[in-house]
Amino acid sequence: MSYKIYKIENYIFIENNENNSLDDYPAKDIRIDRPTVASDNYRIFHKGESLSIFGTDGYINISEIQDETGTPYSKASFEIFYLVETGFNPASGGSDAGFMDYNDTTGDVILISNTWTDIPNNGAGAFTNKTYKPEGVTEFIDVSTGYINVNDTELGETILIRNDYKVNPNTNNALLEFRYELGTGGGIYTLEKIVGRLDSGSGQYYRFSLEPDLIYMGDNNTKDNHIKLQLRLSTNGILTNAGSAITLVKR
Repeated sequence: MSYKIYKIENYIFIENNENNSLDDYPAKDIRIDRPTVASDNYRIFHKGESLSIFGTDGYINISEIQDETGTPYSKASFEIFYLVETGFNPASGGSDAGFMDYNDTTGDVILISNTWTDIPNNGAGAFTNKTYKPEGVTEFIDVSTGYINVNDTELGETILIRNDYKVNPNTNNALLEFRYELGTGGGIYTLEKIVGRLDSGSGQYYRFSLEPDLIYMGDNNTKDNHIKLQLRLSTNGILTNAGSAITLVKR
């Protein structure tokens, strides 16, 4: 048995691949749980009731779950799906997983054309929230540098980062790029993406605030060193950072 689980607008759709049945539920009413952090089994609830379509015990194995295109989810990609699309963190143990949100008050940072620039984060903003920090994690950002600090995580764990910043380019159609710089010494590497062309005019702010990024702790080079957040703009401009929310996904 296998199922496609995906979201369209404000609804979660669950499609049975064997009999082509299709059920839909408001995303806000869906919750997902698993018996232990290490388990490959998930239970999906609608308004507190386990979905009977998955059998009497209501559990479904990660190997049975696909996205809308039929591509199998991994545990990490499925957890990104339900964190983003339902806003619910099902990790067992409550405080084992959690998040911290760092609000920055640095203000305007000058961007020099075609130059990678560190994104600052002093954590001094009024909306900084560390109430729900993961157990065993002291900090996720070194506020003296703005770098992500993952020293308290474990190998095999994953962090999700939702950054919130805005950029004001000096010329229209400027290209904006983002990257994480990880590791140290000869082991430094980067994870990069093109944010896009800022083509609605110059002299105005473009905000980027909803897209999460995933970084996994695959080795000590990643886990034991800070992670820099950097931007590069193809023209001069101004960066204003609002902050970063970082969630720990336990193994």
